[in-house]
Amino acid sequence: MGGIAIAPGLRLYPRSAWGADARLPRLGHAVSREAWTSVFIHHTVMPDRDATPNLWEGEAEIFAMMRSLQRARPDLGLDVPYSFVAFLMAGGGLAICEGRGEDRSGAHSVGYNGSGIGIAFAGDFENGAVAQAEIAARMPMLSAFLGWLRTDASHPDYRRFVPMRRLGSRRPPPETGRAVFAHCDIKATACPGKKLLACLGAVTFGEV
Repeated sequence: MGGIAIAPGLRLYPRSAWGADARLPRLGHAVSREAWTSVFIHHTVMPDRDATPNLWEGEAEIFAMMRSLQRARPDLGLDVPYSFVAFLMAGGGLAICEGRGEDRSGAHSVGYNGSGIGIAFAGDFENGAVAQAEIAARMPMLSAFLGWLRTDASHPDYRRFVPMRRLGSRRPPPETGRAVFAHCDIKATACPGKKLLACLGAVTFGEV
């Protein structure tokens, strides 16, 4: 496996790794690291076209999907609208691919694109076939990724960034039982899908 190892089972793939089309520039505007206060979870509703539509078998599959996402929403501009895209890897593990990244505004959550990191899970988590246990098993890895962004978001094979100290300071109402927002918290939508939504209460910002 390539990419950058962030934690056991967790790998990050920059745009250069998945083959972002350089003819399509990274969209959005520059955002200060201090501006990020929240995280919004989505799903792409674009599953893999095989027997395990929400589990991804390898880098070739996830890279192809990222290149599709770069062109999938021309109404939002020819770029991945999310900060990052997460893939549940077959056999275990979570792959995170850089979309617009953590220094550009997104096009995923109206009113929050310059303060909320948008992470979309690749697949359909409303109607698509996927075992709840497969989703739940990846939530500690998502927590590790958010903790890395918040406190240690530099890597010699990626880029050097100051930590996002305020990430997670804005959270949904306590009655949700979640530290991260779901798209449906701010819009009448099924996103990120009932199967994924049921697991988001386990997500933290790297706290033990």
